[in-house]
Amino acid sequence: MAGLIAEFGIDLDNVEVSEGGFERPKDDIYEWELGNVSLKQGSKNNPNRSWIIFEYLLGDSGLKFSELFELPVDPRNPSDKEIQRLGFYKQRLLSLGVAPENVNNITADELVGTRGTFELRTKPGKDGNEYQNIVGSTFKTNGVDGVAPAPKAAPASAVANPFAKN
Repeated sequence: MAGLIAEFGIDLDNVEVSEGGFERPKDDIYEWELGNVSLKQGSKNNPNRSWIIFEYLLGDSGLKFSELFELPVDPRNPSDKEIQRLGFYKQRLLSLGVAPENVNNITADELVGTRGTFELRTKPGKDGNEYQNIVGSTFKTNGVDGVAPAPKAAPASAVANPFAKN
C-alpha cells in the first residue's frame, strides 16, 4: 500500500463516507457535554456580526451540535430584535445553571464540561431551509464546578396547585 497514510497501515476500502461532509445529528434526545464556548467575529456573508457559539459533544457518537447566539452590532445601542437575542443567550446561561448574579461574569472555562440532556428537533424556517434546534423544555443540566446546578422545581401538591385532582 502506498499513499498519504500508508505508513499507518490504514485501509480505506471499508470506511464509509458521510453525505456532504457534515453529518447533522438526527432528531432525538441526547446526553451531551459542553465541549467548547467561543466567540466568532464576522463571517464571509456577515463580516460585521459576532456570535457566541456553544459546541455540544453528543454522547459517544462523535457528533457535535453548535448553538449560536448573535451579539448586537452596536452593543451601546442594541435594537429590540438584538435585545431579544440576548434574552435567548441569557436563558441558555441560566439553563446551564449559571446563577443570575453571575451571567455577566461567567467564563468559557467555567462552562466547558457541563453535562446534561436535551432534545433536538428539525423544523422548516421562514426562508424554506430546515433548522435544528434544542427543544427548550427538555434541556436539563448537571452543572459543573463553579456553576451551580439549576434549581429543581418543587413537586406540585394540592396546596401548591388548587386545580390538581386528589
